[in-house]
Amino acid sequence: MFILLGLSLLLLLSACSETERQNENPDSLDVIKLEQFCLENPPLIGEFMDLKIYEGGVSGMFYIPGTEYEFWLVNDRGPNIVMNDHPLAEGQNIKLFPFPHYAPKVMRAQLKDGRFEITQILEIKGPQGELASGLPVPGLDGEAAEIAWSDMDGTLAGTHEFGIDAEAIAMDAEGNLWIAEEYRTSIWKLDPAAAEILQVFTPLAEHPSGTLIDEVYSKRRPNRGFESLAISPDGLIYVVPQSPLWNPDRSVMEKSRIMRILQLNPTTNKTTTFLFEMEEAFGDIRQRDWKIADMVAINNHQFLIIEHATNGNDQSLQINLIDIAEASPLLEEWDGERTYEQFITAKALKKVGIQPATKRHLIDLTKTSYPSTQVKPEGLTIVNSKTLALINDNDYSVDVDPNSWKLIDTEVPTCIYLIHLAEELK
Repeated sequence: MFILLGLSLLLLLSACSETERQNENPDSLDVIKLEQFCLENPPLIGEFMDLKIYEGGVSGMFYIPGTEYEFWLVNDRGPNIVMNDHPLAEGQNIKLFPFPHYAPKVMRAQLKDGRFEITQILEIKGPQGELASGLPVPGLDGEAAEIAWSDMDGTLAGTHEFGIDAEAIAMDAEGNLWIAEEYRTSIWKLDPAAAEILQVFTPLAEHPSGTLIDEVYSKRRPNRGFESLAISPDGLIYVVPQSPLWNPDRSVMEKSRIMRILQLNPTTNKTTTFLFEMEEAFGDIRQRDWKIADMVAINNHQFLIIEHATNGNDQSLQINLIDIAEASPLLEEWDGERTYEQFITAKALKKVGIQPATKRHLIDLTKTSYPSTQVKPEGLTIVNSKTLALINDNDYSVDVDPNSWKLIDTEVPTCIYLIHLAEELK
């Protein structure tokens, strides 16, 4: 299931006629082919304002070892549309939930005949079998707190104690499913037979079934909590937020490149934090545009991770290698006058003796046939030593016309991509 990867991973084969596009970075990997498998007949969720809305929003994936291209998938909080500019929003952070009773799902999928099919659907449930929800969690106040509407008239949809915005999924050696989610920046352990909660690790003390983790992770930027999750061969859980924490507040958003990796021992509940440096602003891409999408463990200290940003005329879709082998394990917060995020860069961390994880660029998706219109490559997994798999989040193929405030079909499909490498991951 896991592939040991030494520094030899970064050796590049000579130019090959099959290569879709030659990477210029000498540390990168050649992609010889990208295969696309799309979901042709997604299940119908329902109809809202004369628009039929279908299942999608897949944000995480995990290859099921020993199968013929079968994967666990997880989608997020259900169809939701940003309404911040609506005349009734009054400057608030508004999301429209056309189906406020929607329950996020774990799905099993298989590649077949040039497409992929959903073979099993499990609605995520609380510990007593009650359905989870995509609605926000009670008590998530603070800066730019999200408010849910159920219609265009501004009717409040409320909150839900088992609200979840799932963004990543992995399976442990015992077959349990683990999910990272954005609302609380929490980690959910699920029974794979019924997708029912076994345990929740959260920085919020009041959560049912909750086990406390570092309180600082509650300072996530709204809608940018835990976005990725990986399980290493030794059974440790790793999660990364989508963006730098708003720590001490949102003032760090425009500049900070400091990302946290939370390591959780699910047996002892002990946590450790490592740091790494996010990609840098360039062209039309601002620092706040960068997002972490997903990660997958290669061994006990190396991870593949997606970093992406799209804005204006510029786009970057990267798969990078993070290595924590020499990184400083941080058990407490910085005791000086700054938070880790306020150091801004890795160089500044090193000056005070904090060693961040190393990072190397491996695959530039913009130099393959990956569609530039699919701006959210959000799921990543390893299939075998020469094959990765990636899935895009299509946001349920729904958006809103800001002039008429009618919902529109964006016609973005949900697709799985097999990334075939020129050389094995060793």
